[in-house]
This record gives sequence, C-alpha cells and structure tokens, in this order.
Amino acid sequence: MRFPHSPLLVLLVLSGVLTIGLSGCLLASRGARDLGPGHRHLPTHKPVISSPIGADLDGDGDMEIAVGSWDGRFYVLDTHLNLLPGWPRRSQRGFFSSPALVDLDQDGDSEIVVGSDRGRVYAWHHDGAPLEGFPVDMGYQVWSSPTVLDGPAVHDGPALAIGGNGQMHVLQADGDPQPGWPRPMEGWADATAAFDGEVLAITSLSPGDPSRGWVHAWGIDGQLLLGFPVDLSMDSDSSPALADFDADGRPWVVFGDDAGLLHVLDAQGAARHGFPVSTLGVVDGPTPTPHPPGGNVRSIEASPAVADLEGDGTLEIVVGSWDGRVYAWDDAGASLPGWPVEVDDQVISSAALVDLDGDGGLDVVVGSKDGRLHGWTTAGLPLPGFPYDLGAPVHSSPWVGDLDGDGGADVVVGANNGVHLLQNVGPLGRAPWPMFHRDAHHTGAVR
Repeated sequence: MRFPHSPLLVLLVLSGVLTIGLSGCLLASRGARDLGPGHRHLPTHKPVISSPIGADLDGDGDMEIAVGSWDGRFYVLDTHLNLLPGWPRRSQRGFFSSPALVDLDQDGDSEIVVGSDRGRVYAWHHDGAPLEGFPVDMGYQVWSSPTVLDGPAVHDGPALAIGGNGQMHVLQADGDPQPGWPRPMEGWADATAAFDGEVLAITSLSPGDPSRGWVHAWGIDGQLLLGFPVDLSMDSDSSPALADFDADGRPWVVFGDDAGLLHVLDAQGAARHGFPVSTLGVVDGPTPTPHPPGGNVRSIEASPAVADLEGDGTLEIVVGSWDGRVYAWDDAGASLPGWPVEVDDQVISSAALVDLDGDGGLDVVVGSKDGRLHGWTTAGLPLPGFPYDLGAPVHSSPWVGDLDGDGGADVVVGANNGVHLLQNVGPLGRAPWPMFHRDAHHTGAVR
C-alpha cells in the first residue's frame, strides 16, 4: 500500500473519521444551528482539520470566516456561519492545509491562499474568483499551509512559502516560482514554515518511517543556514515558531517532534541551554487513544505558541501533546507553575494565547481529541465557561477575535463534525497569538 500520508492523517483514518457518505455541501447547505446560548455549529460530513481565520476580506466593515474541510470544500462564512455568495469552492480532495490571507495583487483586498490534498495551491478573491496564475499544481498532496513572505528583505511584493516532498517552495504573486526556488530538503513537510523577515524554517518527516525527521532553515536568498538541516531521532509534524528570546535580534527555532521533545535551536542548529525538554508520557490512567502502531504517546504534533504570558517581558512556550497534556515552559526549559494541565485525550490542536479575563495575563485556548475546547488562565486554572463540549474530536486550532465589534472574544474552531462558533467567551484583551501560527500570514514569528 502506498503510504504518502502524515501520521496525523493515518491517525484520522484509524479513528474512522474519514468516512464515505453524503456530501459535506449538502449538510452545510442546511445552514448553521444553535447548540446552546452563544454556540453556533455548521455541520460538515467530514472533519474540519484546517484551522479557521477571521478577517474583513472585502473591506466592507464586516468580518468573514474562512476554513477548509475534508469534504473537499472551502468555506467562506459570515459571522453567523452562513455561506456567502460564491462559496464554497471545491477541490477534488480535502483541505488539511489552513488558509493564509495576503493581498497578492495589491488591490487593497486580501486573497485567501490554501493548499489541498489534491496537490494544488489555491488563491481566491473574496468572492470566490480564482486569482490569475492559480491554482498551482504541486504534483503531490499539500499538507503544509502557506506562509506569507513579506518585508524589506522580500523583493517584488509578497511571496508564498509552502513545504513539499523533498522541496521547499516559494511562489511569486503570479504563482510562478521565485528565482532560486524551490530548494531541496530532506523529507516531506507536514508542517507550516515560520518566517521572521529573514529566516525561513520548517520541519519534515519521512512517510512510513517515524525514525527519520529533520528541521531546515534558509535565508531569504535560499541559502541553507550553516548547521542545517538538523537530524531528529523521530519525525516532526510540529510547525516551528521563530522567537527572539533574548531580545538581541537573533531568532530561535521552536518545535516539537514525535519523540516527545520540544526543541529550541539557534540559527546554527545548536540547542538552547535547558532544551530539549520532554513530555511526561503516560504516568497513570488509560493511554490517550487511538495509539497506532509506530506512534509514540509522548509525541508533540501540535505547533508551539510563543508569547509573553505574564507580561513580564519574557517569552514562554505553550504546546500540547499526545499524552493528553498541555505544557507551558519558560525560555530556560522550566515548567511554569500550574503546568502541565491534563485533558482526556490527545492534543494536536495548537493553542491560541489571548487575554480572556481582563487580568493582563494571557490565557490558553486549545482543542482536544476529547471533543472539547479547553481554556486556562496563565496559572493553569480553568477559565470560566470552559471547557466547551463540541461533540467530536478537535484537531483544528482555534481562532480568537471579535467578530461583531462588541469587545467580546469570539472563538471559531473546526471539529470532526463541522465548524463551531462560540460567542462572547470573555472580554478580549491582549492577543499576541490568537490563531494557528500566530497571524494571518502564518509567520509563526515573535520578536
């Protein structure tokens, strides 16, 4: 049997969630419904693994929600989860990739860019019309989400970085390869690249062989940084973050791997003092399930979120694990007081870090395969109203923002039964990491 898929996709297959049946569009066409006060749900027939994003896509002052599904459809929804005209757009295979937003044609409106398991990178205008030059056929399944490259070091306007099979791609705004790209790399990227304006970093894996993984880092000119790639003892699906822990302008690459290690490497591939740190694995109680052959209950497949949790000027790292815990470490590898916290199954979703209780500290919001959306304070205590029962496993990462302009925090997240909107879960305060890979460009970078 051909084995092109990542461990996460194998996990989903073994979970029995990728079932064959009615079209997700038929379910979505029935419209969203209320599951309780402040809880809206748009059902889809297949899982929503893709992480949603909220933004005013057409500049009319109203927010929209963009997200893909394994039903092969990409949805753009209003703030009540109703389909907007021109949507959904269809791919012959599902969307594992999460959308990024960028004004590629420089007309003042953001385009929606996403990869699909069909092997294409799509770019659509807000009305669903394709951007000229797209879709781009990559020739193999696209699991990586696009990262927008922009800033002084990027010439001729924004570009798109997306990991592939043995190659790291950078596409221009017209879909053509950026000169000097793609660059060769070891393995196949299930992860999304991080970009801090100068350094581009990504992890990769070898499908079917969990003992082979790598992390790569390039300069914007396509030159591999000295010391990279770094070989890992097991593969990595964890999308790296880039963080300037020492406020000296030099980035550190932060990522997890399937050995259960959280790595922090400098721009030469050397480990930061105190790292790597390890998850605990199963200490007592049942093993979080399913646990496929070759898997490791210690695995960190989630992408780390990095921010100043306590407002004291230092950065901390938050990430979930297959062992059913969410961890918070400081920049020296020490666990924060009250962490890790436990849930009832694996955490593959990546955390959003926002202030939801008005105390100035950052709270942690993340989904779990236990079917709930969890929230904790900086001290690891449950937030009021959390957890929310979504009725199906959650692999998608939450987006947290103010959809209706009332000052309250709204959460949009995918689950194996569709898209969920939780309204006014708390006052929206400081929000340095409110979505998958930090921002609408998926930079995953903190300076």
